[in-house]
Amino acid sequence: MTLDARIITAVVLTGAMTTSLVLAQGAGAPPPQGQPPAGQTPPAPAGGRQGGAGRAGGYTQYTRPPASDDVIVRGKSLYGANCAGCHAIDLRGTADGKNPNLLRSGVALRDQKGELIGARVVKHASPITLIEADTTAIAEYIHSVHATMGGQGSPPGRNPTNVTLNVLVGDPKAGEATFNAVCGSCHSVTGNLKGIASKFSEPRALQNGWVSGTTSTFGGGRGGRGGGGGNVPALVTLADGSKLEGTLVREDDFLVVLLLPDGTRKSMARTNGVPKVEIKDPRAGHVDAIVKLAHEDMQNRMLHDITAYLWTIK
Repeated sequence: MTLDARIITAVVLTGAMTTSLVLAQGAGAPPPQGQPPAGQTPPAPAGGRQGGAGRAGGYTQYTRPPASDDVIVRGKSLYGANCAGCHAIDLRGTADGKNPNLLRSGVALRDQKGELIGARVVKHASPITLIEADTTAIAEYIHSVHATMGGQGSPPGRNPTNVTLNVLVGDPKAGEATFNAVCGSCHSVTGNLKGIASKFSEPRALQNGWVSGTTSTFGGGRGGRGGGGGNVPALVTLADGSKLEGTLVREDDFLVVLLLPDGTRKSMARTNGVPKVEIKDPRAGHVDAIVKLAHEDMQNRMLHDITAYLWTIK
């Protein structure tokens, strides 16, 4: 498995995209049904019909009462662990049609409190064992995504629900212990992570940064490989078996560009994966740690604890 694939795996295991490591606690609720947020008037899209969740009348996703934030975010975590593997993390299913698109599923759209979705889960081809409260939470999460869709099945996000989620739900003391055990060999809150929380605008940005390891603060910063290279150390093996070491500037199916130690660039045509490129990614240890945590703790408690701890380091 490539490093990038393992990062994706870790993200899926931790709730699909790093922001899904959220467990809401005391989060702000959407405005009451049929009422806009204080001081605001719901926008009127083309055709003169009001948009947004919680409006009176219209499509099911707008008339169904929303669940509380903690139920929705719990459902998101359960969906990521039990459903995303088949129906995709964005609920769109698969292109071959074998796994239905839940954004336009009649069952999901008609469901009110998990009664229809729960019945389908019971009969699921690949057995899924969940208590009723869990299937209800998953259903409510799916409904919460539906609520952000526009009329006629337009994509999610068209109508914000004004829900604010709080990522600081872990135990900072437990997070400190986990951080020291898992991350302490490379990072120190009195050394390279001194004042780390003050470098991020809000907790979710910090969480995204340390989980993905993509920022320079956590030793990352590498971009994608598809034509980007990412400026990371690499070993290139040529067709004759000779090897070159340097910084990878570009790599795609047809070209490899390497910055050599003397500062010169060497461009090499590529055919059928030759020359071979081996990345010496500085994030390898970080990704190993995240994957290990995700496998050991499917509820992501340790990850939440680390976020809570790091946010105290200012």
